[in-house]
Amino acid sequence: MMSALLRYWNSLEISQARQRCLPQQLVPHIQPGSTVLDVGAGDGKMALHMLQDGRAASVTGVDVIAYPKTHIPITLFDGHHLPYPDASFDLVTLVDVLHHSPTPQALLAEAARVSRGRILVKDHYWITRLDHWILQLSDYLGNKANNVALPYTFLRMDQWSTLFSTLSLTPLSTHQFHYSRQDKSKQVIFLLEKTEVTSG
Repeated sequence: MMSALLRYWNSLEISQARQRCLPQQLVPHIQPGSTVLDVGAGDGKMALHMLQDGRAASVTGVDVIAYPKTHIPITLFDGHHLPYPDASFDLVTLVDVLHHSPTPQALLAEAARVSRGRILVKDHYWITRLDHWILQLSDYLGNKANNVALPYTFLRMDQWSTLFSTLSLTPLSTHQFHYSRQDKSKQVIFLLEKTEVTSG
């Protein structure tokens, strides 16, 4: 019964809007010829859009779940340490990933480590308790069927700012939006750049 409900939810327009609208929100942030690491790539569908619709030279995907069918090769990782040397990619993307991590600060720090400069974060924010409840419900309905971890680590905008400051990441742009009129979840995209630390 529950599985049928979850499948039904994912077939609704409110759920399909993400797949239809999100790529066009992300692609403009990809610089021509860049190498991209997509952390939490899932089945690789979003990464495939970055290759087909964007200007990335290559997209590497990693995830903690082994999906039976993927659109690009996906490497498994432990959810904590990215299996790449420092500064391996021009851009690292985390699309609806950090709120699934029990330690979002540590995972974002790992993303910054393997990036040569920029990190693209798509996630959510909340203001009221109702906002937070809507995010929890949407997260459960959209991800429970795939056994995705659901710690519900959603942040307010001031908490995002504190997180970025702590990790010496500078927001180059911030875009708050909804996928459609029916979408009540608060969506946000941050384009971040590693802050150069000068000794003196």
